[in-house]
Amino acid sequence: MSSQQQKEQLTVITEIKCRTCDYTTTRPFTEGDFVLKEVGSCSKDGGTLYIAGIYAVSPVKENK
Repeated sequence: MSSQQQKEQLTVITEIKCRTCDYTTTRPFTEGDFVLKEVGSCSKDGGTLYIAGIYAVSPVKENK
């Protein structure tokens, strides 16, 4: 197996949470994202949304 085949394409995800309720969502990472950055208001209760985490996920491979 070549080194090209061993490398996986990773997707970077930004996790967003509300400071006052249990609302959580994720979206693709965008340049300028950082943990604890405030990113808007919660549609559920009007609380402040912030970036709670940024992480990479690898695509799921099907075993045939």
